[in-house]
Amino acid sequence: MFDGDPALNGKYTSPLLLIGGGADALSVRYATSFEAPDPFLCLLKGKERHLLVSMLEFGRAQRLQGNITCHTPDSLSLSTADRRHLGKQAVALIRHLGVKRVYVSPQCPVGVVRELESEGLKVLVSPEPVFSSRMLKREDEIRSMRESQRAAVAAMKRAVEVIHRAGVDKKGRLLNGSGGVLTSEEVRLEIEKVLLERQCAADDIIVAGGDQGVDPHERGYGPLRVGETIVLDIFPYSKKTGYWGDMTRTVIKGQPTREQLHLFQTVLSAQREAIRRVKPGVTGKEIHQGVVAAFKKAGYQTGLVDGIPQGFIHSTGHGVGLEIHEGPSIGPSGGPLKAGHVITIEPGLYYLGVGGVRIEDTLVVTETGSSLLGRCRKVFQV
Repeated sequence: MFDGDPALNGKYTSPLLLIGGGADALSVRYATSFEAPDPFLCLLKGKERHLLVSMLEFGRAQRLQGNITCHTPDSLSLSTADRRHLGKQAVALIRHLGVKRVYVSPQCPVGVVRELESEGLKVLVSPEPVFSSRMLKREDEIRSMRESQRAAVAAMKRAVEVIHRAGVDKKGRLLNGSGGVLTSEEVRLEIEKVLLERQCAADDIIVAGGDQGVDPHERGYGPLRVGETIVLDIFPYSKKTGYWGDMTRTVIKGQPTREQLHLFQTVLSAQREAIRRVKPGVTGKEIHQGVVAAFKKAGYQTGLVDGIPQGFIHSTGHGVGLEIHEGPSIGPSGGPLKAGHVITIEPGLYYLGVGGVRIEDTLVVTETGSSLLGRCRKVFQV
């Protein structure tokens, strides 16, 4: 349970007002473990945490653990008109608590800010990130992400099994167990079923074959084919905790060409070396530069070919937590790693006519190195 950001006392000389269920939803969830479908208010004052929620949410909010005080529009004597206005609610809560100035996040709605200022309240914009401690994961957060990553592992195994068992027709298309053409959409559905069984969900799962996989964020569509690389990128979030996992594997049905095999082996080698280098004090920039150097040494160039970016066209990794992409960066601007950071290592190479290869794992930085949150085989030919 969050019990205050260590940086709050130095960063905020006044209370911090956040908008839950909207612009600051993840920050509020981090601070209070509470979420709701409609906007509500959260005010952090020293070690006090105040929530202003509707009567529909009051029961759930009251059951929260920790030093949390719950308010409703009724308890603050808001009029029927004012209780539908988030800015008016904010003014009422701040006045009730005797506050004269507040910090808000850079994402705070301008209407709320103007309402506060019109009432003579001083509004300051918080520096980013709102909670610097979010990058350093607690043990309970790491457990939550380990669960999500294990769900990704189970879903990945299912996807690889479906491709492994697929037949091949005369046109080189993969066939499902019923004799129909196996598509990206069908494999994606199998992945989603496994994730749901583990109380996880993922909206943008990637099952991209052949040249589709050369675009790193192409979800993939249509028939899968023998002899083409298939990028499988699964990044589920837990429907219980909100924490994410992230894993990518690349497979091929049938015999790979020498060029495809070399591409896979080069990416795998670079990923293993990058993971080996992860430890406190090493910068994300250094790890990324090592991958770039390894690919150049292997003869792989990056740039535009016929107007399409090809080669190593993204960062080596990113932080993971309540967001799928958060700090720290494992890229050109990445700073020093610290124990408690949870990051991905996901180098990739992409060339039209050859295919895309990306291999990704999520790991936590430890005092002496790193530890994978989930293990899954890295087999190319299936």
